[in-house]
Amino acid sequence: IMKKLLVLVAFVVSLTANASHLLGGHIQAIQQGLSDTVDITVTLFNDPQGIGLPQTLILNEYKVTVSAGVYVSNGTVSASQSTSYSWQGNTVTVYTSTIIRTAGNYRWVYSNCCRGILSNAPSAGNSNFTMALDYRKTGVGIPNSAPILFNQLPQSWVVNDTAQAIILAFDPDGDSVVVEMDDALNQYANMVFVPLSPFSQLNSYGYYSVNLNGMITWAPNTLGKFGTGYKVSEYRNGNLIGVNRIQQVYSVIAGSTPSIPSPFVQVNHDLIDGDSTEIYIMSNNATTTELFIPNVDVTKTSDSTWTLSNLQLGTYKAVSRVSNSSSNMDYLFTFTVLSTINIEENTIYGDVGYKVYDWNGRYLGNTLENQKGFLILLYDDGKTQKIFQL
Repeated sequence: IMKKLLVLVAFVVSLTANASHLLGGHIQAIQQGLSDTVDITVTLFNDPQGIGLPQTLILNEYKVTVSAGVYVSNGTVSASQSTSYSWQGNTVTVYTSTIIRTAGNYRWVYSNCCRGILSNAPSAGNSNFTMALDYRKTGVGIPNSAPILFNQLPQSWVVNDTAQAIILAFDPDGDSVVVEMDDALNQYANMVFVPLSPFSQLNSYGYYSVNLNGMITWAPNTLGKFGTGYKVSEYRNGNLIGVNRIQQVYSVIAGSTPSIPSPFVQVNHDLIDGDSTEIYIMSNNATTTELFIPNVDVTKTSDSTWTLSNLQLGTYKAVSRVSNSSSNMDYLFTFTVLSTINIEENTIYGDVGYKVYDWNGRYLGNTLENQKGFLILLYDDGKTQKIFQL
């Protein structure tokens, strides 16, 4: 009896020691300029109570060949751990690799065991965790990077509260990006992605929706851990050229959800091309606030204030996130920068000259196009007629 007991204990310890309890992750591919060099980044989330992740991970690579017309095995890609940090109580580990690839359709797949027990997938504790990226490497001189994921999804939601979280995906090449729900994936077998089985999607546990713009809304009605997936698809000229298959595990807990009482942005002055400004976003029941705006330099100056620098003409998509120890709330908004502040010589004053000085009295010449913050002196025959400022 003693021998059997010892064997049983050793077996249980072995299972625990080999469980990484993966909670989510995604793969990204960024082309360096117009070259054949591609930077691969793999981000994984895991429960710190599981074993630590390795220093190196392997992606299985597949490529569509002309002869077969489908994905076939094309070797592997090795990625090295570059950083690891804690986020919302879990461990985030980032791996990177730089590879050379000629034009073609590639698929990178990462699988590992194990997920840990899930309320909506009873067999997940003994199942693989699988995620993947389909990426089209265009020819030299034609850029294409996969959509960049700017923010992490929340690790927890509050039971019986309705909350929002967004997958903020930005494509550096201007391709269209569509987000949709997907299954929690177990494995990639015979060139097919196989979901966990049995598996119930999150809409079996309260209202759940995924908007094409990436906004996720869920009102979970059951405590526990729940696995799911998302597909971030990339379209160019109406054609599908890439799919990022993201995996995510959420914890539903008791607590309270933070909020923004009036989810709108106040700008304290007009904007011109290349200008800077401050925006103010108030929140309730939040201990942390964040702001994500692709292609804009964002500096946080207080819990409710951010400075946006080097703004250029155009419309920007941004996400304000408020968090506490229980959950997150994300708000999506857009704002537009218009070059509306200019001074042009008015035809009424066609015979009136002007000179421009900065606040230190330095003469700046006679052009005011796209300028701002100057003291303007209008004069006629040397006599000042009007003083105004921008």
